[in-house]
Amino acid sequence: MPEGEYYIVRGACMNCQCGSHPRKINLPISHGSYVNQKPMMNQDDYTEENVPHFGICSSPDNPSTETIYLIAENGQTISGKPCKPQLLEPWMNTKENTKVEGKPALITSSYQRCLYLGYIQFSTTGQQEE
Repeated sequence: MPEGEYYIVRGACMNCQCGSHPRKINLPISHGSYVNQKPMMNQDDYTEENVPHFGICSSPDNPSTETIYLIAENGQTISGKPCKPQLLEPWMNTKENTKVEGKPALITSSYQRCLYLGYIQFSTTGQQEE
């Protein structure tokens, strides 16, 4: 693995460039592979149960006509279209030669693209307590 690359485990923090709030990747049922006693993620962990919403979506491509109100990290009330990630294919830039339940493992440089032009990437590995 390139220097500075680490495996992604359940609880790693993600950000979407179009979303207002960071979120943690979820894994309801472990694949059976662990790092620091935490379940590793693979390229197929991109469903709604793995990748939740990122708050408010700022993408002009988001077709929603709904407006939601949330509290931003700075405590202010913000409003906009609800984020509902539309992820159509597996995570990209995965660790091909490390398999987690037969699929390439997610690493810190793995990323996703939402149908509404959002770019989703990891800000933590989930391996340390946050």
